[in-house]
Amino acid sequence: MTRRASILAYGLVIAVVLLGLQSWSIAVGRVEQRVIAAIEQRTGLEVTGLERAEIALLPLPRISLSKVTFRQHDDLLTGSALRIKARARILPLLIGQFRFDRIELVVPQIDVAVAGTDDGLGDWLTPPLTYLEKLKAQGRIIITAGSVFMRAQGAIQTILRDVNLVLQDRDAGEPLSLSGSLTWRGVPTQISLLWPMAGANARLALTAASPMMNLQFEGTRSGLNDPVVNGRLSLATKALPELLGWFGEKPRLASAIGPLHLSADAQIKPHEASLSNVAVSLEGERLEGAIKLGDAGGRLALSGTLAGATLDLGRLYGRLGVLPATAPENENAPLDFDAWTAHDIDLRISVDAAKINGARLDDVATYLLVKKGRFEAGLLRAGAYGGSVKGRFLALAAPGGVDVKLQGGFDKVNLGKAAGDVPDLAKLSGTGTLQIALDGLGASFEEVVASLSGKAGLNLRQGELGGIAFGELLRRMERNPSLVQSDWRQGKTPFDTAAINLSIANGVAMVTDAQMTGPSYQLTLAGQISLPGRNYEMGLLLSPSNGPLRLPFIFKGPLDNPTLELDTEALSRGATAFPTQLLR
Repeated sequence: MTRRASILAYGLVIAVVLLGLQSWSIAVGRVEQRVIAAIEQRTGLEVTGLERAEIALLPLPRISLSKVTFRQHDDLLTGSALRIKARARILPLLIGQFRFDRIELVVPQIDVAVAGTDDGLGDWLTPPLTYLEKLKAQGRIIITAGSVFMRAQGAIQTILRDVNLVLQDRDAGEPLSLSGSLTWRGVPTQISLLWPMAGANARLALTAASPMMNLQFEGTRSGLNDPVVNGRLSLATKALPELLGWFGEKPRLASAIGPLHLSADAQIKPHEASLSNVAVSLEGERLEGAIKLGDAGGRLALSGTLAGATLDLGRLYGRLGVLPATAPENENAPLDFDAWTAHDIDLRISVDAAKINGARLDDVATYLLVKKGRFEAGLLRAGAYGGSVKGRFLALAAPGGVDVKLQGGFDKVNLGKAAGDVPDLAKLSGTGTLQIALDGLGASFEEVVASLSGKAGLNLRQGELGGIAFGELLRRMERNPSLVQSDWRQGKTPFDTAAINLSIANGVAMVTDAQMTGPSYQLTLAGQISLPGRNYEMGLLLSPSNGPLRLPFIFKGPLDNPTLELDTEALSRGATAFPTQLLR
């Protein structure tokens, strides 16, 4: 080749390259129509409008449509995109055919029509999956910086923002493969989905990772008309209430749960999910068993049986916030009983050991039953410090508010052993039995407390009362009465028996019988406890087993910090009985 020919050849190649690198506007005509038709075939979307189309040949053939509007044929999906980019395959292009190995929607805004107005993931996912299932084949679709609007009857139900997804190309019958990221309700989430489009028994996989949760599921889908999904499920969250709130659910009882990790074999049917071989970890405490979720007349229903080695029941109860804050306006706030009974629950839990605010229980069986207008929780059995504990709480919706019933107690419990775990019992020892039965009705916490009626009784034997020595006080009084005013709040008082019985009516607990007896003394108690006012108003009368001496005391003050003082006025009068007001 001559020098001149070489120069011409190189110049021609450079010119072709430069021309190929340019984007050329295409008039609306045959080429543009064929390009649009090819894009529609690979995406299933009908292009309804665009500002212009451009083509570039090098380094790879590519098409760009600007300011595009599109729709799916039955209008399940409509939207617009700042740009649609398509990369053409070279070999088909040489014979005049447009085939694309990649189609990218840049900054699209997609509207999805959903059937209902509920915040249901099933309703939201059905339209896009239906659209993709209708495609005989689908090219590789990329969504960049998109937004997806879920609308029902023209109203936006939810929005997916910052959508960056890749849908891999597939032929007819092959599963949908999707991966990428999006932001939903302010939470960025990484997702990956493998969804079967055909076949009676096909593989399915889903992973989702966000600050709210880490979810993994892998299994199979069987059946087409009534599909059943079976597989292994794993879910971890830092706070269950926040996770459920993210999905639009705010069950009141979920506030008891903090960090949670769950793994199970799952079987999922329409409106029902059964979990077997469940392993639940609650802050290091592991429970195993089975759980079932379903739909009971439009209400979420949960049932299950779980068992484990340990469980901190006090921590769960404390997070519920059952008791209102001490401010009067909180105590008079209406009880939101509908929130407590918004879902159906039948849950049974058994553990080898449990804790309730420091107290240790063993061989524990507890339950929770919730129906519309009914809430019941109970301790079927539990061992505690050589004895046993039982309890039942029942609340029913009533015309006057909430009807509350409480029954419980313990038998043959060694309070001396319990004091090591429960600081409030540090000054008391002995073997005790407690029985309590209360009923109340009200529209607020304060009304329920003010209406309480029932009975309570505590019996102790062979124990000690710390912080005061009644026997020593009597001996000091007999030797030198002037010493009675000296500091007597020290030492211990052993007793053979101690008992107190209360009759409760309208929130006031009256002492019907209360005595403590020891080797050389007898102590009698009279008075009342105001439950709404949360205070004691009582009198004590201390006397030796033999002899006329009587020492009166006044026991009064708030429930959490009462005071015990000698009744010096009565002592100076020589009173030997309780004041009349304490015996009313």
